[in-house]
Amino acid sequence: MSKEAEEIWEKNVAETGNVVINKEMFIKAWKGEFLKRKDLLELLKLSKKIFQHEKQLLEIKSEKTFFIGDTHGDFQTSKWALKKIFATDKGKIVFLGDYVDRGPEQIENINLLLAAKILAPKKIILLRGNHESPLANKYYGFFKEILRQYDAETYKEYNETFSFMPYVVLLNDKVLGLHGGIPENLKEVEEINSFSKGDLMPSNKKALQILWNDPKEYVGTFSPSIRGPGIMYFGRETFKRFMEKNKLSFLIRAHEYFPPCIKYFFDGKLVSIFSCRFYPECKPKMLVFRKEKIEEVLELNI
Repeated sequence: MSKEAEEIWEKNVAETGNVVINKEMFIKAWKGEFLKRKDLLELLKLSKKIFQHEKQLLEIKSEKTFFIGDTHGDFQTSKWALKKIFATDKGKIVFLGDYVDRGPEQIENINLLLAAKILAPKKIILLRGNHESPLANKYYGFFKEILRQYDAETYKEYNETFSFMPYVVLLNDKVLGLHGGIPENLKEVEEINSFSKGDLMPSNKKALQILWNDPKEYVGTFSPSIRGPGIMYFGRETFKRFMEKNKLSFLIRAHEYFPPCIKYFFDGKLVSIFSCRFYPECKPKMLVFRKEKIEEVLELNI
């Protein structure tokens, strides 16, 4: 396993000249080893610096793009996905958020993804999910895991880093990727770039709904969600109007668990995927896009 991580590190350094993360730290993260607090704080500092310079709406061009949904402490699924992208010379991978809480290897999972992001920041995209906030991760396992291994100050540093993650990715001007859904009163996607970085909860209502909203076939525009105050279901009419206004052809999101771990909405123009092994009847899914169309649905079997 060390040799595998070493080869990935050396290949990426040779290709990009990027030596921001040292080999030893990357190998430890790849193996799922806990970092010393000093090294962990360095990992968070380096990744936060990258997120600070990324726009809230990341516009990317790519011939081949992988998309993966919630991993929730599923270290092995995240590693499987990363092996796929590191095995290709070109292409990008988009993780749609929710890296912590619920699963058994939450710290290992997020550290692996942050280390990979530092190594290959243009190839690997980490979007923010609703669990990358103390609104969720203080209550669903991550806070306790951090206190068990580190301390409350370290928990604060993680959430500070999460608060700088981008919300949305736009692939080839046509495919929108985000964690939750379309928010109320968002007309044009470019407005997302006006959202503040470092918004911990977040306090911005539109940003919050991007992380929390869900699609519903039977809803016309918006309807209150059972998830809580200020969170909405968005329906077919809202979806159609938003997609046409922004000249988009497809939307990919995560956030919801469905037993097959994949579900299509709105005549197949929206897909919701889930990528965590620790849910019943769920074999983690990863979508492969060729330009702006789904080329393949990959399924993890462990």
